[in-house]
Amino acid sequence: MKSFSKLTSLATSLTQNTSAANTALVGQLISDQHRYLIQKYFDNERSVQLSTIGNATLTLTGLLAIGATSATLSAAWTYPTNQQYVNFTGGQQRLCLFTLGSATITWTVGLTLATTSTTITSLGVQDYTIPANISKIKDDTINVGQLKYLTKEIKTRAEWDTVNFLPYNSDIPNYYFIYNGKLSIFPIPSTTGNIITINYKTRVPDLSIADVSDGTINTAGMVAGSTSVTGLGTAWITTDAFPANTDVSFFNLYLAATPPNGDGIWYPISQFTSGTTLTLANPVINAPNITNATKYVIGQMPLLSEDFHDMIVYGALKTYYTSIVPDPNRFKEYDTLYQERLRLLEDYAGTKSVNVDLGDVPAQVNPNLFYFSNN
Repeated sequence: MKSFSKLTSLATSLTQNTSAANTALVGQLISDQHRYLIQKYFDNERSVQLSTIGNATLTLTGLLAIGATSATLSAAWTYPTNQQYVNFTGGQQRLCLFTLGSATITWTVGLTLATTSTTITSLGVQDYTIPANISKIKDDTINVGQLKYLTKEIKTRAEWDTVNFLPYNSDIPNYYFIYNGKLSIFPIPSTTGNIITINYKTRVPDLSIADVSDGTINTAGMVAGSTSVTGLGTAWITTDAFPANTDVSFFNLYLAATPPNGDGIWYPISQFTSGTTLTLANPVINAPNITNATKYVIGQMPLLSEDFHDMIVYGALKTYYTSIVPDPNRFKEYDTLYQERLRLLEDYAGTKSVNVDLGDVPAQVNPNLFYFSNN
């Protein structure tokens, strides 16, 4: 495997220009080439699960006067911040803002009748915030009991407004719509706790993080069967500026402990818990017993299979020798190398053992349409 630093070093060496400006430029070309290959040939799919918030009967701390645009719940709202329709006395319905950790709810248009009851009814949450790293949603399912419902996507705002013209709720979902960073569900879920699963193609992260190797892996700081790694003299949170207690799997960071004390295998990192501790996504396979401080490297790896890391450099150099330093002969040289790797990549990506998307979704065939005979 070749980290971003290794790829950049290789590319700058091939250009025979190791200046800081040229290194930075080549790094950008490598990142762009990597993004193109991933988006074209690989699905790089992820899933996220959310929980529905259904209708509920809530209690206010007091009655409301005509013109009221806010109210106080008897207890703070414990769910994510959202908007949902609420029924007040006399059939008045308002779209109210509920804020996580706050007992105050607000709405825009004042009440036209004073309330005669402190009880209100919410219809349930229709809009759910989706992860920022979503490039394209593949499908959306909702589990209701033991049943899993596959919802149908609505693609335009006009169509969504036609379907969603009344605030209607039900446990059986029909449609979803993506708008303004939210996934909207119709009908509005009526029960709290049903699981929404969003399968999506993730955005490709920029390749920009240089290798880190300050300090060492501590004695017994990396043990077979464990996902915990302890550093000695490391500063992963402060000096190296990795985010603390945050899922960093999106950035595709890997750690390898250097032989002979380490096993030299690259392990994906899920999060940094302090300047001297981190958690791997997968347990260590067969690390030797680290009896003294061991060197290591943390590197940002391309999402592309390691067998094709070199073609990222060749693709970047094609651009380099057509625009930055025009050279038809060097372009032809790297284009030939790139095309050779591209043919291998297309063969590799065409197998079913990798996450790929090379064409249209195959048509579903009903097996009941086939005739089977024992003769």
